[in-house]
Amino acid sequence: MAIKRTLQRLLAGIGALLALLLAMVYWLLHTPTPDLAERDAPLVPRLAQDYPGPPRTADARELLSWVDNTTPLARINTATDQLPNGLAVSMLPFMVDWANSRETGEKPFVLMRNVNAGGNPVLGENLLATLRVPLDGLSALQWCLTPTRNKNDKDTFMGHAMLRFLFAPGRQPVVLGRDGEPLRGALPADDLMLSWEAWRPPMTRYDGLQGLDPSTYTLTARAYTGAQRFLTDIVRGNPWRCYPVALPEVDGALQATFLTAALSGDAFARRMLGRMIEEGALKAERPPDLTPEQIKRAEEIFATSRLPRDPLANLLEGADMSYQLLERSCITASLGMIQLALIRIHAEHDLGPPPRMQLVPDGLPPWIQDLVTADRGTLLAHIPGALLFVARNQEVLPINAYRILEDAGLLVPGEGGPVVYYYDKTSGTPYGDVRDNMM
Repeated sequence: MAIKRTLQRLLAGIGALLALLLAMVYWLLHTPTPDLAERDAPLVPRLAQDYPGPPRTADARELLSWVDNTTPLARINTATDQLPNGLAVSMLPFMVDWANSRETGEKPFVLMRNVNAGGNPVLGENLLATLRVPLDGLSALQWCLTPTRNKNDKDTFMGHAMLRFLFAPGRQPVVLGRDGEPLRGALPADDLMLSWEAWRPPMTRYDGLQGLDPSTYTLTARAYTGAQRFLTDIVRGNPWRCYPVALPEVDGALQATFLTAALSGDAFARRMLGRMIEEGALKAERPPDLTPEQIKRAEEIFATSRLPRDPLANLLEGADMSYQLLERSCITASLGMIQLALIRIHAEHDLGPPPRMQLVPDGLPPWIQDLVTADRGTLLAHIPGALLFVARNQEVLPINAYRILEDAGLLVPGEGGPVVYYYDKTSGTPYGDVRDNMM
């Protein structure tokens, strides 16, 4: 009887693996690849499709106006608005105004810029706002996956990962207007989503196969209010799977994790925008009344020297700016922020060595790069090796990436596995019933 049960489990496991491998074959053969186009975008070349009209490039005056405003607020057309290097303005990484923030002491807070706090994802409009984020209001951390769905409305093994920081009632982040006061009519944010994404030009869809090549995309760290990100995902038809993260039970663990992630996004933003200014984005074709003093001020604001004197600052400032599906992606970056925070928390509280997560499989095979350039015919030759790699490293599939946290003992245990909250527009959203909220 025991042998029979063992054989049944073995056959069930083989069946599940075969289904997974067949799905992987289908994805490799049927995922469309956008045409490559020549675009003037510093740092790395990138993919682009046709615009619905000529792109609108932010000029020197707009950039300086944005720099001079302590709490900028802007409506962005996602289809046309781009930076001087061709990257989409709507995908700007978040930044922190460290000079006007208070990280410690009584009622600590940070001013976070470029947070997607509104707009209409159907029309392609984003509201990039500044939020006052109370650090003493943080109440929980979740690692969230939004899986893609197939034609049968079933979750696939692919998806996008984010960090979700929740806040206590009455101590939530507040959206600010250009005058620095709470924006009239804007509700406080119950949560903030921090998301590492492949930064690309407007109207350019993400291509997973091309994402294996680090020369395709730049990495950006975006911030959303939770409700705005959830709206964006349910418009796509994607649900949320949120796993509560079990940080060490010491004072300041949540704050340290949030500040580590905030420092990371800020480092990305300053390196990118600072390089644009150094390469002449503000000096070329500038308005005649644009003074050298204004240009110098912009250079100073975006300088990485303005990052706080933090043990992790040099590490994050020197991070690779390119996106790579297996090494520098939404999963590895979001989990990496937790790992960096754990190093900091364990050192500050003398907790000994922190748990270590296996963020990237050991020894990425050399054919990874070959997949990028293979055509549909020669792609078949790489599939056996790809399937074997996935079978041995199933955590590279987004739907299984939570196991990296689970193996490190960083998820809240439940019955039969870790606790996970599932949200979609029909079974229930994190913010109440859509029908009630829309009445």
